[in-house]
Amino acid sequence: MSEKALISAVYLRDGADTGRHAAKGEGDIDEPIWLHFNVAGPDAKADVKKAAPYIDDAMIEALCATDTRPRVEEFENEYLVILRGINLNPEEDPEDMVSLRIWSDGSHVISAQRRPVYAARKLAAKLEAADTPASSSEVIVGLTVNIIENMASPIADLMEEIDELELEMIDGGRPEHRIKLADLRHKVLLLRRYFNPLRAAVGLLKDLATTWLGEKYTRKLRNAHDDLTRHLEDLDAARDRLQFQQEELVTVLSDKLNRNMYTLSIVAAIFLPLGFLTGLFGINVGGMPGVENDVAFWVVTGGCTAIAGALALFFRRSGWF
Repeated sequence: MSEKALISAVYLRDGADTGRHAAKGEGDIDEPIWLHFNVAGPDAKADVKKAAPYIDDAMIEALCATDTRPRVEEFENEYLVILRGINLNPEEDPEDMVSLRIWSDGSHVISAQRRPVYAARKLAAKLEAADTPASSSEVIVGLTVNIIENMASPIADLMEEIDELELEMIDGGRPEHRIKLADLRHKVLLLRRYFNPLRAAVGLLKDLATTWLGEKYTRKLRNAHDDLTRHLEDLDAARDRLQFQQEELVTVLSDKLNRNMYTLSIVAAIFLPLGFLTGLFGINVGGMPGVENDVAFWVVTGGCTAIAGALALFFRRSGWF
């Protein structure tokens, strides 16, 4: 088996080496155990089949699928849980969510990832340090709860970015705010893309937990579902706030454009008759008055100035500016 495929193995309650990490590739396949795989490699399906021959090919295909959406499926005594979590990997975008796939038959738990999932790493470290072994229910619920808990900080950071943008736009929207708005709206839309099906999946898992996982874990899933609902409501509020900011920005920029066009219109109206006069006196035909008069230029200039002043006064009294 590839060392890269099997990331961790933890014996569960009633296992031969309960509470401690199992050696990769060792142990009785009938013992309760949690195996966590990286299925990004080309031999991932074969590695999963070798380590867990009790899983049928359809479940292995689901665990190793390239693209997934959150869902929960029940197959008699087997369960397939596919979750999406915020990407906490360094130098990667949080909204580029990672997928965690979980299969269980009530005794064995097989989980798979294509990119690192901090929820699985966190739970594995916790179980390794624990004095008492965990059950398969604790693993499934722990992974689900960890994924939802890890959403709190990135969403809080996103809301803070929206708050900062609102404060910047109080003094007036600027063209560069369009880029920030578009980026934030893109992040919110990407997160909401998986949050709705994730909430539905966790809700179904919560309903199944009453008979499958027991009251203790049902209560944990209920609380996690409530937290996820609150996160989704925050994203809905963020989407509405960004939409309002977008409309405000368009209004502000439109007002600036209208004021500029208004000013240009007034200037054009004032200089329109002046342009007519200068064009008229600039034609090269005989009979132009004042051609031989030395003060004619100053008379025309003064007349143009008077006309401009009269038009400006007229527009002023008419309330144009």
